[in-house]
Order: sequence, then C-alpha cells, then structure tokens
Amino acid sequence: MSCTYWARIWLLFGQWLKMIHVNLTSTALSEEKKPDYIVLDSSNALSVILGSSYCMERCFINRKDCWHKFMILNGSIHDKEFILKVIMDAVYPIDLIPVMYKEEGEDTCFLARNCGTAIERLCRSSLVIDIPNGPSLTLRIVLGFAHINDIHLNMQWNLIKVIGKRFNKDTKYLDLSNYHRDPDLCDLIFCPLSQPKILQYVLNAVKSALPLVTSLNLSHNDIHSVKSLEALWQFKLLAKLDLRHNMVKYVKDLAVLQPIKLCELLLDQNPLCQYFDSEYPYISAVRRLLPSLLKLDGVVLGPPGFHRPRRNFLLPPEDSSLADQFIRHYFTLYDCSNRKKLEGLYHSDALFSLTATYLPAQSTSNTARLTEYTIESRNLLKLCDYTKSLKLLYHGSEAILATLCKLPRSEHDPYSFRVDLVHSAFGILISVTGVFREPATIKTPLIRSFCRVFVLVQIGPREFQIANETLHVKNATTKEAEEAFKIPKPPIRQKLTPGNPVNMNESDKEHLTKILSQLTEMNVKWSRKCLEESKWDIKKATTVFTELYKMSKIPPEAFSNL
Repeated sequence: MSCTYWARIWLLFGQWLKMIHVNLTSTALSEEKKPDYIVLDSSNALSVILGSSYCMERCFINRKDCWHKFMILNGSIHDKEFILKVIMDAVYPIDLIPVMYKEEGEDTCFLARNCGTAIERLCRSSLVIDIPNGPSLTLRIVLGFAHINDIHLNMQWNLIKVIGKRFNKDTKYLDLSNYHRDPDLCDLIFCPLSQPKILQYVLNAVKSALPLVTSLNLSHNDIHSVKSLEALWQFKLLAKLDLRHNMVKYVKDLAVLQPIKLCELLLDQNPLCQYFDSEYPYISAVRRLLPSLLKLDGVVLGPPGFHRPRRNFLLPPEDSSLADQFIRHYFTLYDCSNRKKLEGLYHSDALFSLTATYLPAQSTSNTARLTEYTIESRNLLKLCDYTKSLKLLYHGSEAILATLCKLPRSEHDPYSFRVDLVHSAFGILISVTGVFREPATIKTPLIRSFCRVFVLVQIGPREFQIANETLHVKNATTKEAEEAFKIPKPPIRQKLTPGNPVNMNESDKEHLTKILSQLTEMNVKWSRKCLEESKWDIKKATTVFTELYKMSKIPPEAFSNL
C-alpha cells in the first residue's frame, strides 16, 4: 500500500477522535448546566405549565420524592394563618398541606410535597393570588428544593400524637376544637379542619387510634362543609357532637349525621341559626333530620311538637324589666302587714277568683290547714251550690282587697318564682308560680304552693293595672318544701351594698353567688364569674346576664351541673 493510503487513514482517524472529543465535551457541559432545582416565579410560571413536556420533566412538578419550597414575597406583613388559608382556598379542592412555615427576612415560606396539581393551579394565575380589599400575594416556588430523605417529617405520627394528648380516657371525650392551633402542631404542620380532605384525614386517623370515642368536640374550626363528617359513620359509640362556632350554613346539611344516631348536638354560633326567628321552628327543623336527639345546644328536648321547658318565658324578651318591676312591687305590698296598700294596683272593674287544692301523701299534708282558702275557693268541679259561683267571683277593687285582707299573712320566697309573660293586643298576661309560708301562729311555718295569673291593661304610658287575677293555692309538695327558703333574703348591711366589694367577706360573696345562680339557673362557677366581672354588683350582673342571654352568648356549660 502507498503512503498516500495510510495518510488518508490517519487523517480520518484524527477527525473521528476530534468528533468524539467534541461530543464528550458537549455532553459534559450539558450535564454541568442541568440544575438540581427549578425556580418558578410570576415571569415563567405560566410558560412552564403551557410549555413542552421536556420542560415539565425538568421542573420535577409531579415527582413524589422531593419537597417543594413555597415562598411568599413580603409575607411577613400578613398573619400566618391568613396567608396559608388564602393559598389553600386558591387551590381548593386540590390537596395542599403546608409544613415548617417560617419567616425569611421580609418573606415567609413553607414546604409541601405530593402537590403537583396544586402547583399547576397556582401557576395558571402566574403565582399571584388576589385578595379582596388588600394587596395581592405573590409567590415563588422552588421545585425539588430538598429530597424527602433530607427532611424527615412523619405527618401522620404528629397528628396522632396530638389527638392522643387531647383524648380523655375516662370520659371517652376527644377535644379537637381549634385543632390547627395546637401548640404541638401549629409550628410544624398547618392542617385546618376547614379543609374537607384534611378533616376527613384527621377523622380517619382518630378512628384508627381511638375507636371508642363517645363525645367529640369540633368547635372553632371554621368548618363550612359537613360532607366530610361522613367519616364519623365509623364511630359506632359516638353520642355527642359539638359543632359550635363553625360555618355550617343550612340545617339540611346536617342530614349527613343521620346514620350516627346522636343523642346530643351543639350548633351555637353557626350561620344556620340566623334563619330562625324563634327556637321552636329551629328545634323542629333539626329534630326532623335527627330524630334521635335528646339534647340540642345544651338543653334537654321534650317530646316532639312541644316547646322546651324554661324557668321563665318572656315574650317579647324586652318586657323582662316590666315583669320584674311588677312582681317585685306586688309581692312586697302583698306580704306587708296592710294589704290595702294594693288598692291602686287593681282596676275599678277588675275580677278575682281563688281556688284551693289539698295534695295528699306529701310532707306537708298532715299540717295543710287550707280552711281559710277553701272557704273562698271557686272550684267549679267541687262546688255543691252553683249559686256561689257568682258570689265567689269578686268584682271591683274594693271587693278584691277585702277578700285578700281576709287571707292569712304570708311571706313569699322570690327565689322559687317561675314567671311567664305574654304580651298581646288586649294586654299583658303574667303567670307567677312559687311557694310562700304563713309565719304567724305555729312554731313551724306552713309552706304553701301558689300560682297567680294576672291580666294587666295599660292605662297610660308605662302604667298598668290588674284587670283580672286568678289565685290557686295548695299545700307544697315534698320537693317544694325541701327547696323553699334555702336562700335567705340578704340583710340590709353596708358590706352588701352593690359596688362595694372591699367590705365583703367570702361568706357574703358566696351568698350573692347563690342568689344569682337561683335567678339565672347558671351554675355556681359561672355565677361567681359574672359577679366578679360586675364587681359584685348583683343588679349589674343580672343586667349583663340578660343582655348576653338575648344574644345567645352564654355557653351551654354555664348551665350544666359541674
């Protein structure tokens, strides 16, 4: 072979080596430029989502083995909970669980994983979230910020740890109120139960860890949708559910709870309450969906179709001051030594009748002595001479006062009173029941039970007279006699002057606490709390109670037996 042939071979070999070197160099350079993470911001987010499949692969969006970092520019000017709820609402109903939230200078950030679909949703708005009446939130996302092996976080273990801490083994009560604000959770994972999938996830975790829950508190969680409460169907022993201070809008949404057969439900401070003007249609609507309920909002329910019992029923509620003034004035005069002072209270054409009944088998039966009342009794079922029916119906203020003055002296127990008031077009009807005693002749005063019904007619601005009265007297039942006069009337002493707590001793404060508890039916703990906040002024405490009760701001536990 000629030298020319070998020269050509050598030249081709050299060109081949050069070509290989160029390709290897190009490959090395391309590998060096390939980043470990990709930063998305408002300038490239939309193009990434709408770009080629090659770009999508480079961005790691759908990878499950890495954490993505979400940065909120100038996020430090906002509250953490506000920011996270805005972002989670922006991707709803797609899953996104923020973890390890913190501040970095003026910005804030958190991590999340398995959230590719949520990232795509945010990118479609160029990572900008509009806020009504406020500046927009601008995000920056670092895709593939860290591998899952670099940041070890077992979310399920942390959730179950907090659940276990909030469970009372003795009462089988689980408190998940304000769950996302638990101090052992809020700095690590943000999982508001207002997000349906998070609520369902947490309830499933509860079921796996605590299958014997009988009472569950989900209050103060901003829950909008109760559909996720389907997870409660697994709780076969659940009897009580607390949903107070949430965002449940409609009673019909409660149908999801039908399979649970709840005995007690608490719904105070939910938007659904605003659709009812009174409690009866509200109770009826809830019981129609949940017929197994025995208590609603802390109140024992009667048979279907009946209003729930109350100590005092005032309609409208603003007439409570009128009822209080009338009852206080009337019974003060009635119990004094001269009942003729009642003269101005009865209308000139007023009517009055009295009936008396003897109750056998009571502790008061042997000493009933109702003779003074049975003489004036107009019980039509027991009258032998019906001509007396007109005679015993007293007409006019003079005849009425003469009859009242013939009745035995009395001392009423105001803390036993039950008052009903109904305001109608023809006047005001006030019904008062309670007990009184006759302190006169014998060593042990006779305890009576009474019911007085007054019909008041208006004769001037805020001026009323009694147009009709019926009085029913009987010997007290055993229970009434045992409870009568347990709280003595406070003596007139400087140290009991309202607004002068400095001179009060502990005995005085306990005494006022019992009085307020009797008047309001609150337990001793809440009655004392009310008095303390009113500086031991019982009039002010009663006024504050009335106002808060009208606005439904007194929690059910204030009326529970501690």
